[in-house]
Amino acid sequence: MIGHKIIDVLDNLIIEYNFPLEKEYTFFTNNTNKIKPGSVFVCIKGTYFDGHDFIKTAIEFKAALIIAENPKKVPQSHPYILVSDTKKAYALLNYAYYNINFDDFNIIGVTGTNGKTTVISLIHYVLTQGEKNSSLISTVGIKVGDELLYEPYNTTPGVDEIAKILSLSRERSIKNICLEVSSHAIDQKRIYKIPFSIAILTNITRDHLDYHKDFKEYKKTKLSLFKQLKNTGYGIINLDCINLNEVPLEKDNIITYGFNKVADYKISNVEYNNSQMSFIITEPDGTENKIHTHLIGEYNAQNITAAFIALKLMKVDNETIRHGFLTFNGVPGRFQLVENTKDIEYKVYIDFAHTPDALEKVLKSARKITKGRIILVFGAGGAADIGKRKIMGEIASRYSDLIVITDDDPKDDDPDEIVEHILEGIDKEKTFIVIRDRKTAIKAAVSFASRDDIVIIAGRGHEKFQLYENGKKILFNDYEVAYDIVQKFRKVMKR
Repeated sequence: MIGHKIIDVLDNLIIEYNFPLEKEYTFFTNNTNKIKPGSVFVCIKGTYFDGHDFIKTAIEFKAALIIAENPKKVPQSHPYILVSDTKKAYALLNYAYYNINFDDFNIIGVTGTNGKTTVISLIHYVLTQGEKNSSLISTVGIKVGDELLYEPYNTTPGVDEIAKILSLSRERSIKNICLEVSSHAIDQKRIYKIPFSIAILTNITRDHLDYHKDFKEYKKTKLSLFKQLKNTGYGIINLDCINLNEVPLEKDNIITYGFNKVADYKISNVEYNNSQMSFIITEPDGTENKIHTHLIGEYNAQNITAAFIALKLMKVDNETIRHGFLTFNGVPGRFQLVENTKDIEYKVYIDFAHTPDALEKVLKSARKITKGRIILVFGAGGAADIGKRKIMGEIASRYSDLIVITDDDPKDDDPDEIVEHILEGIDKEKTFIVIRDRKTAIKAAVSFASRDDIVIIAGRGHEKFQLYENGKKILFNDYEVAYDIVQKFRKVMKR
């Protein structure tokens, strides 16, 4: 991109500059490891690192131009642009670099504390099963059509990755983009300027209070997604969880759903066992749709209804939607039955529940489908909201019969301290044990299980690595570990 074009793109963000306007700049990055000759290095201040501290390194790596917002760190002796907001600048430059025209796309965004991945994955699945195309940007995978490109590090990737995925989607004539949106992504402007045709809010409960200063700010950040709706766009809101007076939208642009009797799309007659669920979605005109699905739990009835409304807005017919819901096998690590427990006396499920609300909903659903005990394996992640640990301990005690407390992803936090925080909420009259090694904890839980019991392994879901201090990663997937343990127990039982 030539220098003159950079000036045009950044426009009102520019405070001052000094660099060759006729020069061609070949690449834009905020990561010094990706710099190559001719690159533009954009200094982003993040949660843990400030790109301005790496300007010297960027210059040593032959960055041709530095874009910064801290005037005290702008290198006067090197080509630079000083801007008011480097996060906005980085977004605009990547959209321009990949020649993104948002009119080429129909973008559906889903935010919320829980349920985001299920809702957006379900919408993508039904679109690709029908005659419409779709790309998926979510926690569990980046897909262009049916092709899985990779599994992202964050729920919502960086704006550079999003722009690249949009470009690839355009090349493959894919118009529909299904985007899972985290509160971090909104706050860090990873979705800056993206106009949404449909925005869905699943719920807002306690989470990420290590990042946001309080729950009020967290909620405000989530709700701000609706400010990025197109004029012709629609907001889809779970009326069971959200007060409409807090939503920054005209009421004509809002469609509500839930068990609430005044919701536009009403959920009723929910019935489920350990492998399937049925319920009714009643549309505003009174049309009743009987839904059959392999997802279970009232919270999944809400998730499915949100997807139903979005698909209806996208002109997908009811029969295609219902068939898609029936054949959708769920998202890895979301109340996922460990396959080799299907035909034995007890069941083992893996779930991503790592917030108080999610853990409570999963345990309540488990209670409805078992005649036996609920055996829960869980911990709490490090570098996260400390206050929720005690609350999760209280919930575990309230809804479980036997609790195995273990390590989740301690990261740089003291694992012993995490356990102590959880124990503050544990009812000491309940049966519980602390086994820090997660594999041993899962093995113990499975060994405790007998006829009609359910083992819930919560907190990490689909994740493939356990994270420890100083960035240490250990290969560990709850599903694979549980499957192997169950398999060994089955062999012993057959002897």
